[in-house]
Amino acid sequence: MDDRGYRHGQGSPPTEARMSSLHALAEMLRQLYTARQAKAADILLERVPRSALEQLLGESSAFLGARVRYAVEDSLRHRKPSAEDSEHATLRALAAVLNAWLHDGRRLAIRAVLRELSVGELVQLAHLPDIHDEVASMTSDFTGGIAPSTDAQP
Repeated sequence: MDDRGYRHGQGSPPTEARMSSLHALAEMLRQLYTARQAKAADILLERVPRSALEQLLGESSAFLGARVRYAVEDSLRHRKPSAEDSEHATLRALAAVLNAWLHDGRRLAIRAVLRELSVGELVQLAHLPDIHDEVASMTSDFTGGIAPSTDAQP
């Protein structure tokens, strides 16, 4: 078992998988606000499905922090209805920021976010068509050495 409480190689319950992407989202938002990149955080919040943001608010205040909680609540207050509520929408939103961070040389921030994702989500992230090859290869550091294959889709 790993530190998230499930076994590698076995499917985790959907709520656990969902929670880890929410932890990664919260970590990414913390990183963005710490780096004074509020505009990038706003764009990220616009790309994440409403349901994921609502679920994120269900987390404890200590986990989110006051700044992240306020930003998520504000984003939901001003959110227009959207059909973009797919399973991979949150991962695609994270991928856009990860790619930008790679360009900026923020590899430690990338690793802090990748550390929060489940093995299944890391594999899905590595297979997104718009993820940078170096970010995709970094995911293998958190999957027990399982390198992402570009030939087969999960």
